[in-house]
Amino acid sequence: MATPLEVQAFYVENLVQIRAGAWIGMVASAFYYPWGAAIAAMTRRIENGRPPILTYTQLGAVGVAVFNSVLYFFWMAFCAFRADTMDPELLRTLNDFQFILLEFEVFPLSLWAVAIGLAILLDDSQRPVFPRYAAWVNFWFAGLVMTGQFMIFFKTGPLAWNGLLALYWPAAVFFIWICIMSALVIQGVKRGDGVVEGASQDRYPSAPIEPMLVRVAAHNGSGQAGT
Repeated sequence: MATPLEVQAFYVENLVQIRAGAWIGMVASAFYYPWGAAIAAMTRRIENGRPPILTYTQLGAVGVAVFNSVLYFFWMAFCAFRADTMDPELLRTLNDFQFILLEFEVFPLSLWAVAIGLAILLDDSQRPVFPRYAAWVNFWFAGLVMTGQFMIFFKTGPLAWNGLLALYWPAAVFFIWICIMSALVIQGVKRGDGVVEGASQDRYPSAPIEPMLVRVAAHNGSGQAGT
């Protein structure tokens, strides 16, 4: 509900903090994709022998999430770059875009979490990549983080972009989800050897090199015999 002049005053009074926050956020966003790729790599083992639809869904969703995160911090820096001389009306418009980008784009995150959860539930190997409760953690996150979507309907109250349900609740849920999934990935990497026991490797695109060499040698041998 701030007026354009109030928005500009906030930027001018906090220029150093805003620019520093944008820089830190941009650096942190660079590690967002490797983290998501690590989860996808773990759950890819579950889809050995079947089309990796859930793995590709994860990678696509995290790609959108990373793009939005990078764009958000870029936009923050852009707003703060000439905040002291920018037209107040324009600055408030740019600021609106920044916060809508931050809180309204949570659906790719929810889709990402649902894909992870479904992959975990499909894991019927003797040694699952993730414990089964991790699927419900992801479903829990996918639903609870969606409260930020309602911020476009409100300018005051708990569902406004600075409200409890639109900003602080999704941020807390996101933090808890990151901590749990990070711990599970680390445990999985330490426990695993790259192959899930009981999972079929026959149709895996990156099959072990020795059987591949045997097939190539056999093919070459039959060709030479024909010659």
